[in-house]
Amino acid sequence: MNMTLDVMAHSLVYWVQDLYRAGLLQEGAKVFAMTSAGGRRIWPAYGAVSAAKAALESHVRQLAVELAPVGISVNALQAGVTDTPAARKIPGSERMFAHALEFNPGRRLTTPEISPGFWLLSVCVRRIGPPGTL
Repeated sequence: MNMTLDVMAHSLVYWVQDLYRAGLLQEGAKVFAMTSAGGRRIWPAYGAVSAAKAALESHVRQLAVELAPVGISVNALQAGVTDTPAARKIPGSERMFAHALEFNPGRRLTTPEISPGFWLLSVCVRRIGPPGTL
């Protein structure tokens, strides 16, 4: 569980601290983290990832507050359920995909090809909502 938290949550803080100290994050910079509904929903065998996503979202809120005075925004993006090799390793993933398809208005899953579009969107806009939200 510690490795999952370090890789999926705490690494954002370490990365932002290093970039800020190196002068690579300046006014107008934007930091984005990818999250999932798993940080707020219960799913069997998803405990470590769920805890990591909840921690990541907490880090995003805190970083947003701390960096806002210097003009740096921090947001978490939630692309939706994405069919990836990692997601397929989650026990019950087929049920998770079916549930997502049922409740997605477009009746489709997010694809790995769509997720980078969120980054491109960030380049096209000055600010997306209040810091720490989307």
